Amino acid sequence: MGTAIVVVILWTGSTRAKFHLPFVVPITLYVLAGLVAAVFSIAPQAGFLAVGQDLFLFVWAATIANLIRVPKNLSIILGAWAWSATAWATLLMGAVVTHQWWLAGANNASGGRAQLQFDNPNMAGDYFLISLFVVLLGRYPKHPVARTYACFSLLAAILLTGSNAALGSLVLGIAVAVVYAIWRRSDLLVAITATAMVAAVLAGLILYVVASGTLQRVENSSNTLIARSLARGPKSAAGRSTLFSEEFDLYLTGSLLGRGPASTKLSLGPAGSIVKEAHDDYLATLVERGPIGVIALVVFMAGIGIRASAISLRPLSPAFARVVRMPSIAIGCGVALAVTATTHEILHYRHVFALLGIIAGLYLFARETPAQESTRTNLLQEAA
Repeated sequence: MGTAIVVVILWTGSTRAKFHLPFVVPITLYVLAGLVAAVFSIAPQAGFLAVGQDLFLFVWAATIANLIRVPKNLSIILGAWAWSATAWATLLMGAVVTHQWWLAGANNASGGRAQLQFDNPNMAGDYFLISLFVVLLGRYPKHPVARTYACFSLLAAILLTGSNAALGSLVLGIAVAVVYAIWRRSDLLVAITATAMVAAVLAGLILYVVASGTLQRVENSSNTLIARSLARGPKSAAGRSTLFSEEFDLYLTGSLLGRGPASTKLSLGPAGSIVKEAHDDYLATLVERGPIGVIALVVFMAGIGIRASAISLRPLSPAFARVVRMPSIAIGCGVALAVTATTHEILHYRHVFALLGIIAGLYLFARETPAQESTRTNLLQEAA
């Protein structure tokens, strides 16, 4: 990754192209809040290391954003990601089927859930989730059979990790992407109608699940996949509730500057009933970087949402349209990230910032200019 950053910076410099820094304002504020909090932290070394990781990931995202100013480069990135993620998903399925648990990463520490070589199953689940969105966004694999297999294998990998956050984020992300796709093809009124219909169907399904006792049967299921994913949902939610309550107490008893990045687990240690990392980017930011960090995070998320929404709704230039298959997936990705961040800390995931780099690059370089859009509209009117 470091080599790629250096090469792209040298490439843009040699061509005298402007090196864009998307999200620079909120990230700068976020980093400054972290630096100030780290100075007064109980673990300053860990805090400074976390801030260094923030900066590296920011530059990583900016590197990808600048690289894809050329459609061919975007095609290579999307293709490499799609094929490699499919290969990893296939490897994971093969490891589980052949009971090679050391390769699948399934052990007592992970609760028997697969994780490959990721730090934990939830990180693995998020990687496969984002990879599935990347496959849907781009045109790789191109062959219908290979494309179907890629989606199937990535979905199977998500299930094997047992990540409920990934599954829930997938459903919501796809739902929002579909609404935006309808809005893009027709108008806002039709999109609102479709949203209302989807919401009604989901509400009906939830009521049926509760009234029919399906939820209870899921919790008591002997099926391994269900037991390691949906069945542990209530217990996981109860644990998160206790953890989040104790984290908020940390904020109330701490400094307005924050307790310092990567300090939540240490701060919970002396008195917390659950000694873990924050497991929530929003609370983690509030506790560790204070209100200033929260403001930076909100601005950062707003920037992601604005860019993803623009990509999903506005026409892409012809060269990029040949590379991007479903632009509305961009807003689905944004929603998925926002939802996942409520139960996991994803702001240090490298694949998340790679995705943000793609979104930022598409916003900078792929959209039609007003002149192109006007010309296209005139041509369509003449043809009509």
